[in-house]
Amino acid sequence: MNQDLLTHLREITAEERALLETGGGIRRERYSSEGEFTVDSGRVIGPGRLMDVSTHTRFAYFPRHRHNYVEIMYVCAGSITHILNGEKTVVLREGDLLFLNQSCRHEILPAGEEDIGVNIIVLPQFFHTAFGMLGKGNSMSDFLLHCLTQEDPAPLSLQFHTAGLLPVQNLIENLIWSAVYHDDPDSRLNQLTMGLLLQQLLRHAERLSTDSAGMDKVVLRALRYIDDHYANASLEEFSRAVHRPLAEISRAVHRETGSTFKELLQKKRFREAAALLQNTSLPVSDVAYAVGYSNTSYFHRRFREIFSVSPREYRESPACDPHK
Repeated sequence: MNQDLLTHLREITAEERALLETGGGIRRERYSSEGEFTVDSGRVIGPGRLMDVSTHTRFAYFPRHRHNYVEIMYVCAGSITHILNGEKTVVLREGDLLFLNQSCRHEILPAGEEDIGVNIIVLPQFFHTAFGMLGKGNSMSDFLLHCLTQEDPAPLSLQFHTAGLLPVQNLIENLIWSAVYHDDPDSRLNQLTMGLLLQQLLRHAERLSTDSAGMDKVVLRALRYIDDHYANASLEEFSRAVHRPLAEISRAVHRETGSTFKELLQKKRFREAAALLQNTSLPVSDVAYAVGYSNTSYFHRRFREIFSVSPREYRESPACDPHK
């Protein structure tokens, strides 16, 4: 990380100075109203913003709580220890990223002066914009968007080890710099940066820690495989590639996505077919072959079942959405 930026993040905040002087604990009213300890976005995000960045408060234990927003913690230096949902201890070290959705409860052990963490605070609608700017039709981004923004999600924590992964490091630093130096955290540039960050993380599913909760790493790899190899993908080939039994993969994919591997693959293929019909002049038979179907009769029948029109009619209708 840029040393000037890191020096700025190391500065003792007013809240931290008070903790050092009094030896007291976190003032709950600073973050939450009465009742369950839910950190309120209105108390930690600037007025009217969808995203903001703050340094993690050191020198004190942060009691068990959740948020009404998505929190992303990035450790710039040292280490920070979380206890997730009252049972799992997760130690974040320099270069680690931790995503927590609105249902995940956690507590944080006291951090020392050299333990520098940054909280990227994101309202769900920010993700819709970020992914929308990158386009639709990606199985992995659709899935992650659903996990992060659904109204009543299951608890989800995703820990990525990103130390040494330069594209991710640069994107995170851009987001932090923008907030620290007041360069409009809600700007379209930052929304695109967030979208690119998530896409980079999804491309490096192998960096997802086994300490993550609420998502099986093999599911991300399966979705990445479908997105990249939809024309000739098969569950059998993927099973061989990841050295996991077919039945185990099938159960994990269905549990996490609500769809079977075959259903996800078909959805991706027909999305791509629809895009080709709209954006190219390829014959329908060539479109079918390009997305993995040699049997054009089957392709025609399934296309009509999904889109309620034939491929030719779809091509001639400008109102059709290839990502439905």
